[in-house]
Order: sequence, then C-alpha cells, then structure tokens
Amino acid sequence: MSGYLIPHFGLARQYYNLQDELLDATHEALKEGVLINGPFTATFESWLCERTGCKYATVTHSGTQALELIAGYHYEMNFLAGYEEPPKIRIPNLTYPATLNAFHTTGWDIELVDTDNTGLMKFDEYEDHLGTYHCFVGLYGAAGKRNLYSPFIVDGAQHWLSVTKDEVGDGMAISFDPTKNLPSSGNGGAIVTNDQSLYEAVNVIKNNGKPDHFYPGTNSKMSELECSHLLVRAKYIDKWQLRRYDIRRYYLERFEDLPIRCLSKGYNGGRGLNCHADQKFVIYTSDRNELVQYLSDNKIEAKVHYPYALSELPIAKEIINKPDLISTSVALSRGVLSLPIYPELSDSEIEAVADTVCKFFDK
Repeated sequence: MSGYLIPHFGLARQYYNLQDELLDATHEALKEGVLINGPFTATFESWLCERTGCKYATVTHSGTQALELIAGYHYEMNFLAGYEEPPKIRIPNLTYPATLNAFHTTGWDIELVDTDNTGLMKFDEYEDHLGTYHCFVGLYGAAGKRNLYSPFIVDGAQHWLSVTKDEVGDGMAISFDPTKNLPSSGNGGAIVTNDQSLYEAVNVIKNNGKPDHFYPGTNSKMSELECSHLLVRAKYIDKWQLRRYDIRRYYLERFEDLPIRCLSKGYNGGRGLNCHADQKFVIYTSDRNELVQYLSDNKIEAKVHYPYALSELPIAKEIINKPDLISTSVALSRGVLSLPIYPELSDSEIEAVADTVCKFFDK
C-alpha cells in the first residue's frame, strides 16, 4: 500500500465504489466462455462510435498498438501511392516516448518539433511541405490548435474525450491504460476513424492478417472482460469528467497569484477552458524537485510527466531534425509536475493539496 494520504491515482477508490458492478460484469463476461470478440467488444466499439461521433471504432491491445497500426497503414499507403521515400511525420518533443516509438518502429522519417510554453506542438515556426504528416498530441488533456493544411494523425491517449468527429484526422489512437480517465482493468486501446479503408485494414492486421493474409499481421485485441469493465465505467465518465473539471477550476483559482505557470488551462484560441479532458493537472515551477519533496513530506503524491524531452532520449540519436537543449520543450521538462485530479478525491483533500502548494511558496 502507498504511504501517501493522498495518492496520485484513485484506482483502488474507484474499484470499491464500483465493486459490485465490476464483479457482476466479470461473471457475465466469463460465464459463456467467449473471451475475445464477443458481445461486450461489439457493444463497447459501438459506444466509442457514439461517444466520438466517428463512423468506425475498433479496439486493440493497447493505445501504443493502436497508434502503431495507424502509422503502419499510412506508411504502406504512401508507397502504394508511388512515393519512393518514407513518409515524414512531425511529433511534439514533449510527450510520452510511446508516440515516438510508434512511428520509429513503422519506418517513418521523423522530425521532432518544439512546443509552446503549454507543451503543445508549435506550427507557425515550421514550413509546410507537401505530404508531411503531423502527429497531434493533446498533452495532459489539452485540445489545442491543429495545422489543418496537412494530413495529421492523432495520438488521443490523453485528450480523446474532448475531440470532435472532425478532429480525428487520418485516424485517432485512444488508450485505456489504468492511469487514463476511462481506465481498463488491465490494458487496452482503440482506433476511431471516419476512413473505411483504414478501419478495414487495421481489423485485418490486428487479427494476424486473416482471412486472406494480404497484410503481415499481428495479434492485438482486448478481452471481453476488459470491454465489460469499460462499459461499467463508461456509465460514469461524464460525471467523472465534470468532477475533474471542477477540481481544475479550483486549482486554477487557488494558484492564480503564485509564481508558477499552470499548463492545464487549455487552448483559448477556440473553445477556451472547457476544451480540456483533464487527464492531468500540470504546473511548471523552477522549484519542481523541492516542491515534489515538500508534497511528499506532507503525504501528497505528485508525479513528473515527463522529466526528459524526446530529443534527449537515446532512441532519438539518429533523428537529424530535433530541438536543442535550450528549446521550450526541454525547458518545460525540467520544471513540470502533476497534481492529483481524479474524481474520487474529496473536497477536503483537494483543499489540502492546494493549501500545501500555497504554503510551499509562502515559506
């Protein structure tokens, strides 16, 4: 058990709140012996279509594999269209390495792009080239602006709940990792799209290339058990999202006069503060390490997402175009930390987190 009075994640609390429903769903999913590709999978995929407004949805083993499947499909389509060079993709320099891995393993020509001071990918400083893709990542849950003049693939692991059907680009990957807003009881991901060709191709690829084995395939599925649990949690997702929104607004009000920058305000160029999935509540401070320790001393768990920019990782050493050590994205990585924001937090716990942050700067 964690030694924290206020842990960073609330999965244990969520389980106890939903215990009876989850155990009932477990029985229903297992009793007939249909453990994969059964009615719970079909129902959950239909729910995803309804929730996102997209025409097609298919579940995968993980969010990373969902993005790999999208990347692999577009890579192959590029060569079928007659291009002799690998397709080019621009990826924000501050995100989880799985985003980079998905395009690295599928052979893309990668350019790492600097971010603005909220962690979202910059567009204005980079010249467009015909056929260059962008991988849009809604870092921490923010739904920022997109470059709509070039093709784009969406890594929606953190912000898919705030995306409309017109914003999924050339395919959006979703993650149901247990740390996400809608968590599975193990692992899981999905692809949502309005592109029938992409949908049909990835359904073949994720099923080992069956039935015709025209594509080299893999095995990427979610179990009936995981889908049944996600359907239980999906009933509460709107309530949970409202609670996360309220917590974010409270933090923003409490921290308004502190010498920190809140990265979780959302993009104000379009839909304002509401345009945020509240996956994380992130602040930037030059005193990051000291604040993390101070919170820990007061039994509050904070996390650092992400301590290094992608350009600093060994996997990026062969990438030619990438931000340098004085870039905005690298600077952000040195000072960001995430505070608890899950819906099972009590009002008194939320106040305690805010009070402790304020006391740190008062001292």
